[in-house]
Amino acid sequence: MAESEVARLRRQIEEEYAAAFWGLTGLACWARHDFINARMGRLAELEEALSEHIGLVRAQEEMAEAYQRQRQQVLVMREERTAGDGRK
Repeated sequence: MAESEVARLRRQIEEEYAAAFWGLTGLACWARHDFINARMGRLAELEEALSEHIGLVRAQEEMAEAYQRQRQQVLVMREERTAGDGRK
């Protein structure tokens, strides 16, 4: 069964946020400014496309939820990495 356009956009939003967060905080924490700008620009395009299907307010809510999910994943991974190093 083919992935719906809304599901595809939601997946891409998650992937773009993940890439942006890894660029800021992951192993590649010295990501270039243009890399982060490209991710954020792509997120704006995806939000616009998603809003065409589910409305602007709902798209903004979903963008905020995706941001929070990815942020939480980064925080958990950072905490686990720090705990593994014996640091607090």
